[in-house]
Amino acid sequence: MKATKSRFFILSLLFIVTAINYMDRANLAVAGSKIQSEFDLSATQLGLLFSMFTWFYAASQIPVGYVLDRIGSRILYGSAIILWSIFTFLMGFSSHHLFTTATASFLMLLGCRALIGIAEAPSFPSNTKIIATWFPDHERARATAIYSSAQYIGLALLTPALSYVVAEYGWEMSFYLSGGAGILFGIYWLMKYRDPQHSTGTNQQELNYIREGGGYGSTNQASVSEKVRWKDIKYFLKQRTIWGLFIAQFACSSTLYFFLTWFIVYLEKGLHLSITKAGIGASFPYLMAMAGVLCGGTLSDMLLKKGKSRTLARKLPVMAGLCLTMVICLVNFFEDQPTVAIAILSVAFFANAFSNLGWVVWSDVIPRNFIGTMGGCLNICGNLSGIVSPIVIGVILQRTNNFQYAMWYIAAVALAGLLAYTFLVGKIEVIVPPKSDIPNKHRADSNQQKITGALK
Repeated sequence: MKATKSRFFILSLLFIVTAINYMDRANLAVAGSKIQSEFDLSATQLGLLFSMFTWFYAASQIPVGYVLDRIGSRILYGSAIILWSIFTFLMGFSSHHLFTTATASFLMLLGCRALIGIAEAPSFPSNTKIIATWFPDHERARATAIYSSAQYIGLALLTPALSYVVAEYGWEMSFYLSGGAGILFGIYWLMKYRDPQHSTGTNQQELNYIREGGGYGSTNQASVSEKVRWKDIKYFLKQRTIWGLFIAQFACSSTLYFFLTWFIVYLEKGLHLSITKAGIGASFPYLMAMAGVLCGGTLSDMLLKKGKSRTLARKLPVMAGLCLTMVICLVNFFEDQPTVAIAILSVAFFANAFSNLGWVVWSDVIPRNFIGTMGGCLNICGNLSGIVSPIVIGVILQRTNNFQYAMWYIAAVALAGLLAYTFLVGKIEVIVPPKSDIPNKHRADSNQQKITGALK
C-alpha cells in the first residue's frame, strides 16, 4: 500500500491561513493614506498606528509559545484565527462617523490593532511546529517556502482588490471583507486540522515516512510532550548562533515590514501614484517576493539532497538574499521614474523573501519540544522590526519629508543581518541543553544521523 499524502492537505491549510494572516496585517497599509487624511494624522502618528500590531504581537510571543508547547496547534491556532478576524472586522467600525470625536475613532483603531497583534501571536510558532511534525526533514524547507509564499501571493492578488475597494467603497469595507473571510476559515480549521497520529486521512505508511524522515514520532528530536524547563531556555539564550539568528530575523523582517506598512504610502507620496495605480504597482514586488521565497526554499533542499552540508544549504540562501536586499537604496536615484523604482523594489523584495529561511533554520537547531517557546523568542526579535521600523520611517518622513533616508535605513539593517550570519551563526546543528533527555548522539550535526533518504 502506498503512503497517503495528507501532509500536503495540511500544507494547503497553512498556505490559506498565512494568506489571510498577511491580508489582515497589510490591509491597514492599503487604507493608510485615507485614514491619515480622515483623522488628520502626522507621519509619526501613522507610523505608531502601523507599529501598534507588532508591539502586542511581539509581547505575546513567549507566553503564547509556552501555551503552544502545552496544548498543541489545533485549538490554539483555530481560536486565534477567529479572534484576529473578529478584531479586523471591528476596525471597520472605527470610522469617525460612528464616534463623536476623531480621537475616539483613532483610539478604536489602535485598540483593534493591538488585539489583532495578540491574537496573531500563535501564527508562526504554530506553522513551524506543524511543519516539523508533519514533514520529513528533506521536505521541510520547501514546505515552509510554499506556505510562506502565500503571504506574497495574497498581497499580490489582494492588494489591488483592496485598493479598489478602498477607492470605491471606503476604507472600512476592506476590513469587513478581510475579517469576514478569516472568521469562516477559522471555523473550517477547527473542523479539519488534526496532528498526524489523530488524522483519519493518514495511513501507517505515511506516518512511517514522516517518522523516518525526522518528523512526528522520530528520535532525532524530543517528544512534544516533554516538559519545557526554563533553565534550558537560558542555555539556548547563551548560544552565539541563537543571537546571530535573532539579529538576522530582525534584519529580514525590517524589509518585510516596510512592504507591509509604508510601501503603499511610498508609492502614493514618494512616486506620486494614485491609490489604484499604487495597488497595481505593488503587485509586482509581491509577486517577485513569492518567487524569491520559493527559490530560496527549493535551493536549500536541493543542496541538502545533493549531499551538501546543512550549514551550507541553509546559510547560502539567507546570506545571498540579505546581500541583494541592500539594492533597495538605489531606488533613491529613480524617484522620478516609477517603473524603474518599482523594478528595484521588486528585486529587493525578491532577495528579502529568498533569505526567508529563518524558521527552517530554527527547526534545525531547536529541539521540537522547545519550538513553541523558543520560536516565541525568535518571533519577538523578528517583530521588534515591526515596532521599530515603521516608527523610525515615520520620524524620518516627518523630519525630512522624503523617503530617501528610510531606504538607506532598510539597506543598513540588511547589512547588519548579513554580518550576523557571517560572524555569529555557526554550524547548523541541533543545540541540546546539558542533561537533556534527547539522546546524546543527537548533539552532533543532524546530518550525521543515518536516516535513509531523509538526512545526509
